[in-house]
Amino acid sequence: MTVTDLPKETVRAIGVRFRRAGRLYYYDPGTSDFAVGDYAIVETPRGLTATRVVMATTEIDPADLRGDLVPVERPATESDMKSMAVYRDEEARAEQEFANAITSHNLPMQAVKAEYTFDGATLTLHFSSKEAKLDLADMVSELASKLRTRVQLRQVGPRERAAMRSGMGRCGRDLCCATFLSELDTVSLRMAKDQNLPLNPDKISGVCGRLLCCLQYEHEGYVQEKLDEEQGGGGCATSGKCESCGVHELKDILGQAVAPGYESESKAPSDTLTPVEQTTTTRDKNNDQVETSGSSQSRSSSSETDKPIARAGSSRRRRFRRRNRDSSGPKTETTPSNQAN
Repeated sequence: MTVTDLPKETVRAIGVRFRRAGRLYYYDPGTSDFAVGDYAIVETPRGLTATRVVMATTEIDPADLRGDLVPVERPATESDMKSMAVYRDEEARAEQEFANAITSHNLPMQAVKAEYTFDGATLTLHFSSKEAKLDLADMVSELASKLRTRVQLRQVGPRERAAMRSGMGRCGRDLCCATFLSELDTVSLRMAKDQNLPLNPDKISGVCGRLLCCLQYEHEGYVQEKLDEEQGGGGCATSGKCESCGVHELKDILGQAVAPGYESESKAPSDTLTPVEQTTTTRDKNNDQVETSGSSQSRSSSSETDKPIARAGSSRRRRFRRRNRDSSGPKTETTPSNQAN
C-alpha cells in the first residue's frame, strides 16, 4: 500500500452564506445534521447571527479550510425565525435614520445598508466614503440612543457597495456580484487589451465605477489562443485537423469585405479581399424599369454571406446615381409624337 492509497482524514462541516452571493464559510455542525435551506445560529465578529445553510453536512478535506472550524451554536428555532423577520423589517427604518444622521452631521459619506443580528442585539451600518478617516463618535452615540441598540459602523469599497445594493448592469441583467460571484477577484486593464476591447472607461466600467468583473470570464481563453498562435497553431476539438492561424475582430464592413489584419480596405492587397459581385444597372429611356446583372464568375465565387454585402453596396450606388440625376437639372418631357417615333 502506497501513501496515496491511505484514507485521507476528513472533518464534518456545513457551508453557509451571510448574503445571497457572499463568501462561503465553513462551520462545525457538531452532532446536528443540516440540510440546504436550514438556518443555523453561528458566532461572528458581530455576535450571534442566523445564517442560511447552502451546503449540507458533509465530510471535507481539512486542506480546504482557512483555519479551525468554529462550532455552530444551535439550529435556528421557530422563535428565532420570527425575531429575524421582525428585525429585517426594521432595517429599512434604521437605514433611513442613518442617512438622515449623515446629512445632519454634514459628513462626506453615503449610507449603503443596515443589518441587524437575528435578535436585534447589534446593528451594523455599512457606508462608503472617499475619506479614509472620519470622526463618527458623535453620530454613533446619537444613533445608538435613537435606535436603542448597539451600533457598529463598517466602511465598504465601491465593488462591495454595488454587491450590497444590487442593480442592473449594462448587459440588462442583475449584477454578477449581487447574484453569484462569491469572490471579487482583481480585474486589470490588461484583460481588456488582451480581448481587443475598447479602452474607453465608459464602455468597460460597471455601475461601481470599477472595471467590469466579466472581463475575467473569457480572458484565459484569449490568452491561450494567442499563445497557440505564437507557438505555430493550436489544436481544436474536431474530427479533422485544424490550426489556430490568428485572432481578429470584425471591422466596419461597407460594400465589400475587409481582409483580416488590416485597418481599412485601402491598406489590404487586392488578392486578399473577398470577391464581391459586380453589379451593373441599366434603365429604359423612361427611367421606369431597373435591371441588374452581375458577373457569373463573381456570383459563383461569392458565398451566401457575401450577398447582403453586395446588395448593400449596389443599393447605395443606385441612390447616389439617382441623386446626381435629380440635381443635374429639370427633366425634358417627352411628347406623345416623339414616343411614337
